[in-house]
Amino acid sequence: MLSDFSKDFSSGSTVFHQAMMSSTKKPCPIVTSMISLISHFRNPEIQVGATRLLSMLCIIGDHSPPYLFGTSCFGPEDKQIADFRRSVYNVLSEQFLWNENLFVAVLKLLTSAARYQPAFLISVLDDKGKAEVLEALLQFAKRSDDLINSNPRVWLNVLNFLQALWQGASQYTDILKQLRSSGRLWKELSKYINIIAKTKPFSFQTLYKMEAQSLAYKYQCQAVILEIVACDMFLQRKLQLLNQKPDLSKEGIENGGFSGNVAKELCHFKDILSLSCDQSILGDLIQSSMSFDYDNEVTLRAKIAASLFAVHVMGKLATGDAGSLSVSLSKKIHVMSKKLSALPAFTELAAQYSQQGYSGGKELDLLILSDLYYHLQGELEGRKIESGPYKELSYYLLDSDFLQSYRSKSSEDLFSPADHVYLFNTLQIKTDMGLDLWKYSQWKPFESIGERMLICIQEANLMLLLSSSKLSALRAVVSVLSLNQEESTEDKSPTKREMSKQLNPSWIDHICRCFHSTLKSLSPVFYSSETILHFLAAQVELLLSLLKSNYKMIPINKHLLVLETSALGLRMLNDFIPSVAAVQRTMKLLLMLLLSSLECISFNLHSDNIGITEVRNTCLRLLPVLCNCLGNSENYALSLTVIDLMIKHCLVPNTWFPILQKHLQIQLLIQKLRDKDSLNLVPIILKFLLTLSHVKEGAEMLLISGFFPSLKLLFEKPPQHIWGLGLSVITSMIHSLGESSTYLDFIDSVINYFFKEKVYLISFYLNNPPVDFASDDRPDRKRARSQKRQTTLSSLKETENTLVLICVLAKNHRSSWVKAMKETDSQLRERSIHLLAFFSQATSPLLCPPLLKEEIDSYRNPSFVRSRNAWFALSALGCVPHSRSFSDISNKTTALILEDQSTENTTGGGSSTYFADTVGVQIYKISFLLLKYLLLEAKGAAKRAEELGFVDLAHFPELPMPEILHGLQNQAIAIVTEICDANKIKLIQPEIQSLCLLLLQIMEMSLYLELCVSQICGIRPVLGHVEGFSKEVKLLIKATEKHAFLKASMTELKRIMSLVFPHLSKAERFS
Repeated sequence: MLSDFSKDFSSGSTVFHQAMMSSTKKPCPIVTSMISLISHFRNPEIQVGATRLLSMLCIIGDHSPPYLFGTSCFGPEDKQIADFRRSVYNVLSEQFLWNENLFVAVLKLLTSAARYQPAFLISVLDDKGKAEVLEALLQFAKRSDDLINSNPRVWLNVLNFLQALWQGASQYTDILKQLRSSGRLWKELSKYINIIAKTKPFSFQTLYKMEAQSLAYKYQCQAVILEIVACDMFLQRKLQLLNQKPDLSKEGIENGGFSGNVAKELCHFKDILSLSCDQSILGDLIQSSMSFDYDNEVTLRAKIAASLFAVHVMGKLATGDAGSLSVSLSKKIHVMSKKLSALPAFTELAAQYSQQGYSGGKELDLLILSDLYYHLQGELEGRKIESGPYKELSYYLLDSDFLQSYRSKSSEDLFSPADHVYLFNTLQIKTDMGLDLWKYSQWKPFESIGERMLICIQEANLMLLLSSSKLSALRAVVSVLSLNQEESTEDKSPTKREMSKQLNPSWIDHICRCFHSTLKSLSPVFYSSETILHFLAAQVELLLSLLKSNYKMIPINKHLLVLETSALGLRMLNDFIPSVAAVQRTMKLLLMLLLSSLECISFNLHSDNIGITEVRNTCLRLLPVLCNCLGNSENYALSLTVIDLMIKHCLVPNTWFPILQKHLQIQLLIQKLRDKDSLNLVPIILKFLLTLSHVKEGAEMLLISGFFPSLKLLFEKPPQHIWGLGLSVITSMIHSLGESSTYLDFIDSVINYFFKEKVYLISFYLNNPPVDFASDDRPDRKRARSQKRQTTLSSLKETENTLVLICVLAKNHRSSWVKAMKETDSQLRERSIHLLAFFSQATSPLLCPPLLKEEIDSYRNPSFVRSRNAWFALSALGCVPHSRSFSDISNKTTALILEDQSTENTTGGGSSTYFADTVGVQIYKISFLLLKYLLLEAKGAAKRAEELGFVDLAHFPELPMPEILHGLQNQAIAIVTEICDANKIKLIQPEIQSLCLLLLQIMEMSLYLELCVSQICGIRPVLGHVEGFSKEVKLLIKATEKHAFLKASMTELKRIMSLVFPHLSKAERFS
């Protein structure tokens, strides 16, 4: 009764709990009485009962609202605590387990107190610096060699108590310190892991009952030990972090649950590492825990035996003979009988029997039940029921909730790792059957029916317990490997690198074979156990952990095996009921495994063509499976992400598009953009549609499917950061569809919507960051204007996407663009020039703090450009978290001096980061697009001038002043020269090469615009600028000579420079 109350505290049990927990109970509180009774060594049964009751009271006391019981009753007097401590010590220090039940009960009490009453436990274990109880446990641990084989249940309870201490580490600092200081503990744990890891695979059918129970306890012991190791690894990791921060206060460390010299505390960490990272141990653990011998036939036999019993009872109840059955069981079977007789198959049988001359009514029903009984008896003996009415009736009985109603959470070991398993309550079944009375009644001839059912159910329970225990062991292995993976990722020390090396890629073959074997035991019919699904999930988790920790060392053929394994699992799980939580979780893990493997494959395919054909063939077979997974709403986003990654990096369009065209329901995909409940899916859907739109057929599919109208509805109240993605899809569609007149209506509708209906959004993103060119140069005004220049990386990307759309329309559909933009093109050019002028000046930082998780992560990484010039120097100051205010930044700089390349920049410090460099690159991408748009406008005007025969200055587009263009030229020269000089003898990384090419393109376009301005407006280059420019360009040419990837760009640059500065002497020419 107390056990039930402890698991489900309700208002209805308030009076009972108050009586049990009250500290004012007369003559003494219940807790005090139980502590006293535990010392009653004359009667072990009283001791066991009192101990179990006190264990329950610990749980109840923790879960009960404090206002119900007033002062806690778990505060006995010192003398009572001393007596209790002595009693516990006497039990634990026995050389022989003369009373195993008492020993286990005491350990469970300590575990319960450790989890729910820490203050009470500390008072029991701490005897003025002595630790007799802990010493007794450590002495007992020496006997683990004997206990492993003779009595693993007792050893499991010892381990459960130790695990509870580690899980409550912040409260048991001193206790853990004593346990850690004992070398014996880790030695015994390591010894046990070595023994259990070498356990050979077994078949359930070959095990005796006691062997199976013993093996189940052994796997639970393994699980607890590995969980203790994982927990201690996590704690040591925290200690190491504290050790790296010597300025932390002593109080701060103690609040974290640790005290004393942290470095000294870490001395035993090598024992943990040897236990968790040794290749042979991990290999043996994976080998022993991965195989899964779950026999569905055992569960099926239990259900058939239960159905056989139910049909027999139905016949008895039909004659009014309920025997010794309980009322509740009689009612259950009576309801089943009514439902069974109402089935179409039962009616069909009644009609067949009537045609053969049998009379109707009760006798006919009894005849059908009798025949059904013998059919079920035959199936129990190995003869299958043929298809037909009896087969349908047997399906109903097997799928009924008669036996399921007796499933309950296992409570044999309250704190065991397999405590989550639900077993059939054979004791309750036997009680409801009244089986002990059958021998004294007319039911005696049928006693074997009930006994056989109980035997079959007990076998099913044993298999469930064994499989659940092995599952807990496998999950513990996953926990340790996951922590190893985190350690090796975050810490670059030799020890951690060694941890990563120890992971053997060959284990992947074994895991995949075991996964296939487990999958074979899975069936979508009613008698499959959820334990199989949980085991499949754990196997996938282990595989995922191996992939993450060892991805650089895993060859392509292993990834192919992972892809095939994932496809097989997804294909089979799609046949199951999607609402089953275990199915959802396993499918999610399989998709994550696919994603991880595809990321590794895409990385390797770019650097190595080995296995590319096999990868593509495997991916093509996977695509229909993944499209089918989109029918599962729970894993919709993950499935679509995997498809997107696969077609983007691993396949070519002429292979994947026909498959998607056949299997992908594009209409349903686009409809989700309109679904208010699917807003979280919008970015993922748009990214996939962007990939699809890169192919002309895909763009046509989106056009036909009504993507643009759906996007317009989405833009009415757009989620955050959707504008740029939506524009990217439209831009890609326009580019893929080409310049054909077939799509002019679509082009006109795009221009009309974005540049008339949504022109305010276009203006907003062309004013990002906000620029103000007021003439008031007073310091306070300048500071106010500077403080307004705040943006985000996401907003800068939205600006880029806006400009990309403008450039594509202005270039590819010039006539439609000019026609639609007659009234607004001047304002658009002015905004573009203003933004370009701001980027050209580069005199004060742009505040762009990292906000998203990936931005914060990149902020922690070092610079990849390593430039101290222009926007890369300013970004180092402005791209900092919100904790650093603008005043801190502005006090460090007022201008960036580009001319003095030989000295440090004048920013006064500020180390650059990966995030700051990303912002800098983004600024130059936007500058490139602004120049491209203005150049397209200038080219359009030049073409009109050729057609008219003269330059119409009244309608000539606005162009940037030479000073603006000079600023961009100077920045490009300074950065490229700096990068090339710094990499004279080493290869420049691809992303830095792309930046250099981008900057040279910016320089080239700015020179073209300068040429246009000088020829139209008659502005001649200033001599001082020409001389300075010539000097810097010569340094640029010299710096780029040894870098072949810049040769073509430099050739074009020299050509345009000779046009802009024709008056320079031959000696000064850029040759």
